[in-house]
Amino acid sequence: MKNIKKMAGAASGILGVILASPLTAVAATEAGEKKSLGETMMTALLNTVMGICIVFCALVLIAWIISLFKYINKFEANRAAKTAAPVASVVPVLEETVPEEELSDDLELVAVITAAVHAYEEASGNDVPAGELVVRSIRKVGRTKWQNA
Repeated sequence: MKNIKKMAGAASGILGVILASPLTAVAATEAGEKKSLGETMMTALLNTVMGICIVFCALVLIAWIISLFKYINKFEANRAAKTAAPVASVVPVLEETVPEEELSDDLELVAVITAAVHAYEEASGNDVPAGELVVRSIRKVGRTKWQNA
């Protein structure tokens, strides 16, 4: 336990030196005193260390805030459960059925697709007689562009 107190005292002493040195350096330059190269480099080193410490503390704070994000979902679920509990009556929902359009009977669509395939094959250099292309089925693909990639 005594070692921990000594280490904490030493750390606070070092921190005091780090924080006090730039302030005394500013006071010395305001008085018009010339500093040697060693003193200037020591001031620069202390300013660098102080800047790194401030950035590290800010990063630790940001990491701590991000670690609290896991509790947001739990908080929202508890709040939603408390507000949903008083609702006692349930209203039945009538589902509307939408008649599905059958695309395989649409002759215009079949003709357009056949013409597009024929034009593509001709552009590729393949000779395809028009009577040999047959569209067997047309179905809508319910995928997004990202799923097709």
